[in-house]
Amino acid sequence: MKIVSKKVQKRAKIALTMKIEQKINEGLNAGPLHFMLKGMRDSLPIVMGYVPVAVAFAVLALQTGFTPLQTICLSLTSYSGSGQFLGVAMAGAGAGLITVAIGGFLISFRYFVMSTCVFARFKTLSTVKRLFLSHFVTDETFALFTTNDEKYVNVPYFLGLFLSSYLSWNFGTALGLFVSEFLPETVTLGLGIALYALFIAIILPGCRADVKVLYLVLCVAVSDSVLYLLFEKWFGGSATSWAIVITMVAGALIGALFIKTPEEKAEDLRS
Repeated sequence: MKIVSKKVQKRAKIALTMKIEQKINEGLNAGPLHFMLKGMRDSLPIVMGYVPVAVAFAVLALQTGFTPLQTICLSLTSYSGSGQFLGVAMAGAGAGLITVAIGGFLISFRYFVMSTCVFARFKTLSTVKRLFLSHFVTDETFALFTTNDEKYVNVPYFLGLFLSSYLSWNFGTALGLFVSEFLPETVTLGLGIALYALFIAIILPGCRADVKVLYLVLCVAVSDSVLYLLFEKWFGGSATSWAIVITMVAGALIGALFIKTPEEKAEDLRS
């Protein structure tokens, strides 16, 4: 009996030791550093996509007449690929500061909605921290964060994911400023297609999901071209950038009124 009792006690001690070790490992794997590293790992596909696009942006900005300091400051403070490309394009077309600001606001307005969705998942985060961290929300990081498991809704994971993406965008911008001096002219001129490729990449998923989006995009493109020619004829080249703003606002209103979101379509099917 004593031998059996000793064996039982030994097994119990081993089991207890294993449980303690498991708890310690779980604690290490659930610590802030673990979540931050996980966020950094998850950001790698985004980082790989951001760097070349940021390089193209920097080269295009320099070609348009922006100084290196202005270019890097734009990436640091704006951090919006579509907004930055649009701003550079409008500035190159002779648009004024107010026109560029309105265009940038309209094309980046979606980040208000995205930030609201992201920080609705943080229950205890202060308003000041929410305002600061909202600067790092982008389309790609938003999609990854909001579709991830609930256990990753914490600040360390957020910082690992969002800050890695932010730093890669600005690294790409700095790299573009450096390599622009060494790239052949044919390559730098070819980078101009990055602007069109970026916008096509943004609108293509929506066009595939709903043919109405495709029709709307085509109508906006034609309307913008017609308005551009009319404004140039009537008011001169300095007024042509307003064609972009007018067609952008009109397109957004028409889309909001007549194109349903996937959630609205699902609701219609249920009813």
